[in-house]
Formats: sequence, structure tokens, C-alpha cells
Amino acid sequence: MPRDKTRAYTELCANFLIDALCVRVRSRRIRPLITNFYVTKRCNLRCRYCYPPGDEEALPVEEMLGLLAKIRPHNPAINFTGGEPLLVEDLECLLVKANELRFHPIILSTNGLLFERIIPALDHIHHLVISLDSLDPEVNDRMSGVPGVTSQVIAHVKCCAALAARRGVHLSLHAVLAPETLAGIPDLIEFCQTHGITLSVSPEHGRFAPHPGLVGNANYVASVDRLIESKRGGKPIACSLGYLRAIRTFSEHGCYPFVSPRIEPDGRVYFPCQRIASRAVYLQEYGNLVELMRREFEWIDGEECRQRCFLACYLEVEHYLRRPISLLGEDRMRQWISGRRSAVRNPRKTA
Repeated sequence: MPRDKTRAYTELCANFLIDALCVRVRSRRIRPLITNFYVTKRCNLRCRYCYPPGDEEALPVEEMLGLLAKIRPHNPAINFTGGEPLLVEDLECLLVKANELRFHPIILSTNGLLFERIIPALDHIHHLVISLDSLDPEVNDRMSGVPGVTSQVIAHVKCCAALAARRGVHLSLHAVLAPETLAGIPDLIEFCQTHGITLSVSPEHGRFAPHPGLVGNANYVASVDRLIESKRGGKPIACSLGYLRAIRTFSEHGCYPFVSPRIEPDGRVYFPCQRIASRAVYLQEYGNLVELMRREFEWIDGEECRQRCFLACYLEVEHYLRRPISLLGEDRMRQWISGRRSAVRNPRKTA
């Protein structure tokens, strides 16, 4: 592993150990494990499960570069997201700066429509995450709110799989489990297996709670069971078994939102999380993000959300912090964290 990656990986491991101890002793002095930088709230889709984007206007690129510099200290991993981040004309400048600041891993989360902008981005990232809820055009178009996009996204995913493999970038699909997408999960798993892609999932949410059509739905439980069985059988499922078990029954859990903090396009940081948003401060007013967290740590508490939010970015991390030894059994997650290529095999080539 190159020196810059080793340093970032060491920082990430140190933060994880600190956070695991904080969870154990009920301390709120959490360190960030991955920061989600919402570089825009604009989007070219209208996915029904996205809650209203808010009034946070994006800053000029020079100021966004300054935010990156404030995010980096003691905080090695970053996810560029939105909205649709590829709508930002200066996104490549931000990715270049992230590399100069020695972020690792650098993740780009996109809906995959703007393929011509993905290609140059691949030179500056370690992970590409594309949203695709179903291979069925009728179902996925309805989920995305824009007719005719599914065939484009699938074609772009196939191209990205080939490009990512050549450039050493890890490619992952993220699917939302909704009542109408459940039947297509087996096809999505096989699609990922065929093209050397990992798959992550999360249940459809309103702002705070799972879709009511999933709670108590036998088809939903069977679909999660299928994901668990597929993962145990070696299929490329990135989600941990602990997370899959938690979303299977929507069991009670804790939440530590600032292990995965959110930075809005204008530098705003919400407490206790982006969804509840009881209070906001601006990162520009602090020396860096970790300093902000230390000075505002009394707000960094999600313990009251024991059966509300089941998003992977919160609940997956909470699972590992409470059971750090379980990470030893999650090879794909360790590869993902360290930035190593995932050893997903194409069954057509290995048969």
C-alpha cells in the first residue's frame, strides 16, 4: 500500500478504535469515519424516497476547496454526494484537491446518468457508487421519477464496470428496497456478480421512518433473508450480516450520526443529524471539522433514535462500533475501507 494510503488508513483505524471506545463508555467525543460532502442539492432525477433538498446553495468552488481543507484534519475518508454531484461543473477540481489533501478512500456517489463526466472522475477516486434500484425499467423509472432513464443507467454501469476494472476503482451499486423492487433483488445480485460489482442496499425511508409497506411485509423479510443467504454463499453483497439482520426486523438500535457527518453545499452542519436538523452551525466558523465536533459535542447524540432511521450510513457503522470484532469476518468491507480492489469474480469467466 502506498505511503499516503497507509497514513490515511492508519488514521481511519485510529478513529475507529477511538469511536468504539466512546460507544463503550458512552462518551460523545466521536471522531469522523467518513464525511459526506453534499456538493450540490440539485439533481436530474426525482426519486420518490429523497426528502426535500433544502435551501443550502452551493458555494463558489474556491470556498468549497476551503471546506475540503477544513474537513481533512484527522478525517481521511470522504464521499462526494448530493443531489447529483456530477452536475457541479468544477467537481474535478474538488476531486483533484481531495487527492492533494491525501484523502483516502475518495468516494463518488452518483445516479450514473452523466456518463461522460464519470470518465474523467475515475482518475481521482477510489470508489464509485451508482444508484440503481431495479433492472426492470418500469419499476426503476417509477422509483426515479423520470421515464426512460433505466436503460441508460444500466448501459453506463456496464461501461463503468469495464473502465473501473482497468483503472483500479471499486464499483458498487446501491439499491433501495421498496415494495415494488423486492421481486427484482435476485436479478440485481446476479447482475452484480456477472459484472464484478458489489451491491449494497437500504430500506426505503421517509424522512425518519421506513416505508410502511415494508414493515411487517413477508416479501420484504424474504428478500432480506435472500440477501443474507447470498452473502453467506459468496455473492458480492457489501452490507454486513449485522446490518441486514437489523433492517430485516427494524430492530431497536442506537445512532451516532457524527461518525458519518454531513457537510452541506454552503458549509452548514446540522445537529444532531441532517434529518432532524434541530440546530445548524457553519464549518467556515471553525478551524476544522474535528474542532467543530469537539466544541459542539453535546449535540452529537442520536441515542433517542432507537427505532427510527435505518440508513446504512448510520446503522452499518453503529453495528461495527458496537461489535468491532465482526469486522474481521467482513472481507469485502475491509477491502472497501482500505481501498483495495474487491475480488469479485465473474462466474462466466471462472465456470
